[in-house]
Amino acid sequence: MKKLLFSVVAIVLFAAAISSQFISYEDKGLYRFKVLSHPSKEVVVGVCWPFAVNQDGMADGLQLALDEINSGKLAGAYTIRLIRRDDGFDAGKQTRIAKEFADTPEMSAVIGYYDDNPAIRASTIFESTHLLHLIIGANNTDLTTHGFQYIARTIVSSDRIAMRLARITKERGYKKVVVLWEEDAYGEDLGDQYQVDINQLDIQVVYQWSYSRKHVDFRELVNELKMVDADMIFFSGLEPEAGDFLRMVRKVGVNTPIIGAFSDTPEMREHAGTAYEGAMLFDFYNVKSMTPENISFVKKYFARYGKYPDTWAAQAYDALHILARAIKFTGSRNPLDLSYAIRYSEAWEGANGRYKFDRSGNIEDKPIFLYRLHNGIPMLVQ
Repeated sequence: MKKLLFSVVAIVLFAAAISSQFISYEDKGLYRFKVLSHPSKEVVVGVCWPFAVNQDGMADGLQLALDEINSGKLAGAYTIRLIRRDDGFDAGKQTRIAKEFADTPEMSAVIGYYDDNPAIRASTIFESTHLLHLIIGANNTDLTTHGFQYIARTIVSSDRIAMRLARITKERGYKKVVVLWEEDAYGEDLGDQYQVDINQLDIQVVYQWSYSRKHVDFRELVNELKMVDADMIFFSGLEPEAGDFLRMVRKVGVNTPIIGAFSDTPEMREHAGTAYEGAMLFDFYNVKSMTPENISFVKKYFARYGKYPDTWAAQAYDALHILARAIKFTGSRNPLDLSYAIRYSEAWEGANGRYKFDRSGNIEDKPIFLYRLHNGIPMLVQ
């Protein structure tokens, strides 16, 4: 009898697991709405980020915001519970995490992604399953141009970054530019937009080259650059490949100024080595900003962690507060309610400046900052 009962239970569980794989995304979204309409005291939020690889302030910024929100009842009658996942820059993992979140009907929102490719893949899954996608790192211009209802982005898009970088190029007197880009949703988009913008400013592209992250070999490129007459190199790609390029191009004796789209991560420093010194990179946050909101954030962050926050600490902190404000305003866990509350809200000042969204969920204009590595420390130059 026990064996029979066990067999029946096993068959039922197996059938449920199999059938769930064939439920349409739309049905999963409708089921999410049904689950989230039931009374509850918490809002579940997924987080996807390369925590271990980047070793940035993302986790600490999230935790600081979470504790403030839950202890201060800043989400109204709800507390927020985070489900954190580390994607490790692994495409398979990134897809599995997106599907896991889509298959969690009690989840209202997801915060991520660092890289553009997984953000694009995830956005279609989340849109179909009615899950709010709060993007804090991916910049691809097209992410917010598809008419999606369940998406909002708290970081500047690539087209606006490119416009700023083109102006910086002009202001710094660079007239002959090399443009290098990674063939992905981030590097290619930013590289293309940048070339369009500098062309309008009468800046000449004297050399261009692209590479695939899967098959990258900079040896021919760096040697060709020795013969190119340029006064600036724009590198539109991420770490660690950006670090490899810096190390190799300096090794062959090319000392042309470089502005990169990479971030200051441990992986970047390891791959670039001493060639990192003097490189310029843009960023989205200035820890020395004197706004009351940033001063308060930096003070609290330093008191708790004994270090200063970086871009991703500020981005995570602000994003969770933006979500909490929407939850409190609507009194709802429904992702569509939260999405519209964010898009149509009044401008809000956070640690990382002013947040005002358009109807597509894209953040309106915010500044970018140019840093130069000096004695291993990023120093603000523009």
